[in-house]
Amino acid sequence: MLRKRFLLPVCLAMVLALSTVSESRATLPVFDPINYVQNVLNQANTLKATTNQATQIANELRQIEMQAQALRNIPKGQWGQIRADLAQLQQIMQRSQTINYADQNLTGDFARMYPGFHSPTNYLQEYRGWVDNALGGIKASLQDADIQNRQLGSEDDVLQALRSMSDGASGHMQALQVGNMIAVQQVQQLQKLRQLQMAQIQAQAGFLATQQQGQSSQYASLKAWIDSANAPAVKF
Repeated sequence: MLRKRFLLPVCLAMVLALSTVSESRATLPVFDPINYVQNVLNQANTLKATTNQATQIANELRQIEMQAQALRNIPKGQWGQIRADLAQLQQIMQRSQTINYADQNLTGDFARMYPGFHSPTNYLQEYRGWVDNALGGIKASLQDADIQNRQLGSEDDVLQALRSMSDGASGHMQALQVGNMIAVQQVQQLQKLRQLQMAQIQAQAGFLATQQQGQSSQYASLKAWIDSANAPAVKF
């Protein structure tokens, strides 16, 4: 009987101890290493995807910026003043008072001044007209060359501006625009060269026409004198 009394409190104490231990275990957090590793991997993958997306967006923005830069144009180009230059050269020919390529009645004026094999009634007067026309054409061609020489300064300024634009071109559009400006300058230079050649042709033509007309008039006058000498004094 005494033993039973002793065991009963002991059993009760053990039951209470076991219940306390189970309750303390229920309050502690449970650590799942597999779940933890999976969460870490998911977060790493999410961070990597976000980084890749940010890099892609940055590349797209850079491409858009490059496209916008390539389409950027030059607001005001350098084209020179070819019309004004050629008009100034044309005025020289109009003021020369000679038979020139700008003469609207070139064929008729040339035929009247240089009639060919013709015996002039006043050889000195007509010869003076031929000389004046030839010298006028030579003078006009020299004035043409002088003006073009003075125009080289403004043309060099335009070329210098084009070189600066070419060095500072920031995209394909600006580079193409500078190339077009340079091409236009080349065409303008060819136009001025053609004009200078026309002035040279005019001077040469006037000189050759004067030489040929002088010889032709001399031969025509000589023939007229011979014909008059061989003709009978009295015609029946």
